[in-house]
Amino acid sequence: MKKVILTLTIALLTAGAFAQTTTPAKAVTTDEHKDMKDLRKDVRDERHDKKLRTYEATHHDKAEAKVETKDIKADKKDMAVDVKDLKQDGVKHPLKRAARQIHRQNIKHKG
Repeated sequence: MKKVILTLTIALLTAGAFAQTTTPAKAVTTDEHKDMKDLRKDVRDERHDKKLRTYEATHHDKAEAKVETKDIKADKKDMAVDVKDLKQDGVKHPLKRAARQIHRQNIKHKG
């Protein structure tokens, strides 16, 4: 009986010691602000390129439409890198957040 009680006591003390370990603090030099600004810029560029591509395709300039398509693909790659980095920094739904921030800025500048 003493061995069982001693074993349980040691197990509880060990579990208590492991439970007291601290989680690592958030990195001091996170660049969330810069990354969000870059993501908003990329979203705006992509939207602009899509409008230009539609205009060029409508006005029968296929070569320019292909160039705009390449620009859109490059913007999407940049956005994917920014989204991944922001998720690592702890930002939830960075693309949706960037779109919402753009919307708020546009409303603010309109009125």
